[in-house]
Amino acid sequence: MIGAGVAGCALAAGLRRGGWDGPIDLWEAGRGPGGRAATRRCRQDVAWHIDHGAPLLNLLEDPEPKLVAPLREGGWIVPWREPAAALQADGTLGPAAADPLLGGSLYRGRQGMDGLCRGLLALAEAQGPPPSPTGHYGTLVRHLAVRHEGGWRLADANGAVLGDADWLVLTGTLLAHPRAMERFGWSEVPLLQATEGLDDGDLASALAALARMEMEARTNLMLTIKPAAAARWLSLPFRLLSFDREAQGRWGLRRLAIQPLADGRCGVVAHGVPAADGPAMAALEGAVAGALEPWLGERPCGGEALAGVSQRQLMHWGAAFPVAPGLPPAAMVCPASRVAFCGDFIAGAGFGRIEGALRSAQALAGRLLALALLLCLSLGGPALAAAAGAVPYRCDGDLLLATSDNGAVDAPGIPNTTGGTVPGATVLLEWRDLRLQLPRTNNAGPPSYTDGLWWWSLEDPQQPRFLHRRGAIEQFSCQAVAAATPPADGH
Repeated sequence: MIGAGVAGCALAAGLRRGGWDGPIDLWEAGRGPGGRAATRRCRQDVAWHIDHGAPLLNLLEDPEPKLVAPLREGGWIVPWREPAAALQADGTLGPAAADPLLGGSLYRGRQGMDGLCRGLLALAEAQGPPPSPTGHYGTLVRHLAVRHEGGWRLADANGAVLGDADWLVLTGTLLAHPRAMERFGWSEVPLLQATEGLDDGDLASALAALARMEMEARTNLMLTIKPAAAARWLSLPFRLLSFDREAQGRWGLRRLAIQPLADGRCGVVAHGVPAADGPAMAALEGAVAGALEPWLGERPCGGEALAGVSQRQLMHWGAAFPVAPGLPPAAMVCPASRVAFCGDFIAGAGFGRIEGALRSAQALAGRLLALALLLCLSLGGPALAAAAGAVPYRCDGDLLLATSDNGAVDAPGIPNTTGGTVPGATVLLEWRDLRLQLPRTNNAGPPSYTDGLWWWSLEDPQQPRFLHRRGAIEQFSCQAVAAATPPADGH
């Protein structure tokens, strides 16, 4: 996995919790896990830590991602209950719920937002006896190459080999997006160059979709406020302030977070529009002073405008924030090339937020595990025995396992035993990240199952009907997977 942000750490946890016991390596250019949900810390100042990227995790869609409950139960994340508001262009405060970041259920890392990724890795490590995921931090993967025997070779900027992998998962777009050439002056897009000789239409389509995707830059100003001045900041009617569209145009700011520190200081993080060089720091600080003048009483001036600031830092997010529509979920997995993608740049629920990173990792874990199981079903082996009784199907391109259970007969007077089933029977469907247990209907004829939302029926066992009611009826194309035996050479 390239990138140990939320998506990479969540994928590691999802794979381990799903039963994958092979090696998992995470390659991360930063000093530790977290990505844009990292917490900046200082070894010389242990009381100082600032969440300089995502200030919180919010969930807008139901059901919540599966990893949220164990994170909450393990104490890695806690409810976020601080006051929030939205600043309007006329300088007045409005409700914060209009900001997609501030709606729904809100959580933060218990001791910083990096607790989210540390918790995800702890969930992956708790699934022993498989080895813990291996993190390679402070390492930028610069070059990719396809191995003759299949899989991938990773190398650094000097061409030195970093490692080999059977599968490559990109949890960010840097190695697959043209911005790498614009931002870093690279002569090529690494993944595009590495796959020039491959005949993989799925990967070519995914790379084309990524190339069309726009990525937004941000410049973050981080201020440390001395204890004497911090009291004013901490008494403001908000700890998180978003800026509506008109307010963004007026002040050049998108979001502002105030974070208390243990020794009486506080940190302030202002997310602003990008700027090329040094003046950005003074300009952003002046913008903060101007936006908060009604509360702080300080007028912006042509320089460092705020009193009580002991430390100033500037951080550029070159192009890390995706702009809709994003990469279609159907393009997440390219089996022929052994390449996959996950992250908040995948279209769907949570796009552009931590929720999207969690949901895409959950979906990808299910699809990769299904591919591994499908391979074992085709070649025999331990997984085949473990899946005894399950019938494999391909539904919308992904493996679905259907396991029938003729449970207790709860209504023996209904004489429908077609297909060997009886009232009280169920079918367990395992597909993508879903596990559905559907009860047998009393309909005459071939077996059918439904819970009112999902429908599975076997009028044609080779092409079962698989439906989902979500307002309208959604139908998935399913075909039975033909039985297979190992090739004569045993490979």
